[in-house]
Amino acid sequence: MVISHASIATSTETIDKFFSPLKSDIEMIRAQLKMIVPTIATPATKGTVTVENIFKSYEEHFLDDSFEDVSTIGKYADIKATVSETKTEVLIELKEYSGKVPTSEVEKFWRDMERRSVRYGIFLSMRSGIMKISGPLKLETNLNRTAIFVVNSELNWFGHIFAYYIIKKIIEIEQIKKEEMKGTDLSTIVSRVNQCIIEIQQDMKNIDRIQEIADALKTTASNRLQEIIDLSNAYKKRVNDKINEAFKEIKRVDVPC
Repeated sequence: MVISHASIATSTETIDKFFSPLKSDIEMIRAQLKMIVPTIATPATKGTVTVENIFKSYEEHFLDDSFEDVSTIGKYADIKATVSETKTEVLIELKEYSGKVPTSEVEKFWRDMERRSVRYGIFLSMRSGIMKISGPLKLETNLNRTAIFVVNSELNWFGHIFAYYIIKKIIEIEQIKKEEMKGTDLSTIVSRVNQCIIEIQQDMKNIDRIQEIADALKTTASNRLQEIIDLSNAYKKRVNDKINEAFKEIKRVDVPC
């Protein structure tokens, strides 16, 4: 009697090969989203949040623009940015609260922009939401001033970069249409930008969800495959035992020459 021992061979490479097309599609979608904002490919430094961290992050991503730490100056903000193309100033306020940032801080920010005669600003909360501001990224206008409000932790710590890019684009649009632009035109632009922001955030959430499902499916498939391997090994051992038992029985029988 001749028995061939059957076995099932597998490894993590088998699972990875099966899921690689889906992973490639996910990475492609992520790459396409990042093309909307080319400068957000590298997230900001996580951990202890300081003005210095954000300051360095801006300098690394926007090499042509200039940034000044004004956090020690009263009734100002934390960072003053100057857009190189138009020499337009942007005030950047950094907040680190355990709970929601109060409305009083937002109102103070608008007043500081007015005192400094600055039309554009970024209000950055590192970890918590901002009172009366919906979502992690929201563009607002106050009289003739425009500011974007950001919750950085909810945007993988690159929300401050995204916000600055948006502000730069708005400045660029206003400069192009400076002579013909009216207040209603700006409101329309702000509304459209906010809608785009909402859609981008939703797309990013969907991509993260797809990634979670793929990872869960990968784990489930790996577990089930391991069960098959274990079952196969158990039967293989059983067959081996039977073969050995058969050989022992054969040896007991005296076969005449």
